Amino acid sequence: MNILTHLPFKKSSFALGFFISLLGTLPLGYLNVISLQILLEKGNWAAASFIFGIVAVEFFVLKIAAFGAKWLVEQKKLLLFIDIFTIVFFSGIAFYFFFNIGNEKNFSLSQLQLIQFPFVLGLVLNSLNFMQWPYWSGIYLYLFRTEKIKPKTNQNNIFITGALLGTFAGMMLFAQTGNYFLIDKKAAIGNYLNIIFTLIFSGLALIQLINLFWKRRNVTLI
Repeated sequence: MNILTHLPFKKSSFALGFFISLLGTLPLGYLNVISLQILLEKGNWAAASFIFGIVAVEFFVLKIAAFGAKWLVEQKKLLLFIDIFTIVFFSGIAFYFFFNIGNEKNFSLSQLQLIQFPFVLGLVLNSLNFMQWPYWSGIYLYLFRTEKIKPKTNQNNIFITGALLGTFAGMMLFAQTGNYFLIDKKAAIGNYLNIIFTLIFSGLALIQLINLFWKRRNVTLI
């Protein structure tokens, strides 16, 4: 949260939402890699449709988090369940791709039935992204406490608009940048997807596990 302290966005809820969401979207993640793969296999419209599905779920997450942020961060058992579920979820997917490394057939999104409906695929995958609940709740608590956004005002709607556009812009920027390097430079991501997803999901599971132990340690010390 320290970086948010120095942002000159107190009077611009839109810019604040856009910046926070863009910053959180750009790092390498499984949703970004999937959007890139959809772009490579199905084209720009399919990738945009997938990202719109991600954004649609995020809209409801932001709306609910704005009203229930304080309640959510106080639900220690619920947050523990989210942490454990996320670790198991990421670990299971990492093991799946790990055991398929070296197979003649690398993973392709064409194997999924939902790839025919990228918007629905985006809805489903982001609905399983439970990490965004404590993330946005923490963001909201900080913004309300520092009065960068006042609760129950139109500022929040403007903030949400900026955040949704930031997510869309960040994911599309990632996909288009990856498309430039992989297509224009004649590289093939498909041959390495099993390895890429193994590394991504293993890293995400490890980060979540470290965060869980760190939070439990702090609770014990308190």
